[in-house]
Amino acid sequence: MLIMRYNGGLGNQMFQFAAAATLADKLGADFYFDCDFFNHSRNRSYQIDIFQSDKREVKGLKYKALWAFRKHIGESFFDLNVYCEKDFNYEERFSKIRDNTYIYGFFQSHKYINEKLIKEYFTFKVPPDVQNARIIENMQNEDSISIHIRRGDYVAKKHYSKVYNHLDLSYYENALEKIADSVKKPVIYVFSDDIKWVSNNFNFNNCPKCKEKEARVEFISHNFADKSWEDLRLMTNCKHNVIANSSFSWWGAYLNPNPDKIVIAPKKWFQKIQNNPADLYPQNWIML
Repeated sequence: MLIMRYNGGLGNQMFQFAAAATLADKLGADFYFDCDFFNHSRNRSYQIDIFQSDKREVKGLKYKALWAFRKHIGESFFDLNVYCEKDFNYEERFSKIRDNTYIYGFFQSHKYINEKLIKEYFTFKVPPDVQNARIIENMQNEDSISIHIRRGDYVAKKHYSKVYNHLDLSYYENALEKIADSVKKPVIYVFSDDIKWVSNNFNFNNCPKCKEKEARVEFISHNFADKSWEDLRLMTNCKHNVIANSSFSWWGAYLNPNPDKIVIAPKKWFQKIQNNPADLYPQNWIML
């Protein structure tokens, strides 16, 4: 049995699920999750239920004690092996994990993922509502491009603003220019946790190809609160994707089934260049 501890929002939960499910499939083992993180988080909730009905949750004092004393224990805790992620990049030692292991970390790399297997797990349980279904139909019949602009906590929280790179609009303009050069008539769907700011500041002044090809822009603002995950589904239905340094839009692009998709991703994920991921993106994604 493998046990992964959940931590973070939807995108992080998806990486953790994907790593656990892929490893369990390789070992022929069962996999479960320690969900105690959500009992102590005010602004993060369990969201994998948009895909999976079975929470695969384990509970018990043993897991609470393990987490509480994690800094003081080594590679085992009573009858469990313990694996702690030490590096943001892919760790080869992960592939050597044995059955009966408690695992924690973020595991943000495509190298942890069996793509075929995980795309089967990450199938939306509930069909889209009428409004989202209409948008999806349009996306599938257009040269649709999703762009995700994350502000929110990256801008407001001092800790986040010091850790994560703040992408300015030139990144998005350059990315759109690159994709617009390869499509006939781009339709740009904009997603953000601060859509009002984006709608007031986003333009095509530095994207000549967008202007030349009469690109149209649509700001998506109707999926909010407990329906915000619907934006993820919309991103997966665009033909091409421009992502932020955000696991949410990473998954929007990764789950996009278009075999000819162009994905543009930021070269600099964190403020400190030495922390930037070498193994986060699939090889065919373009970094700017």
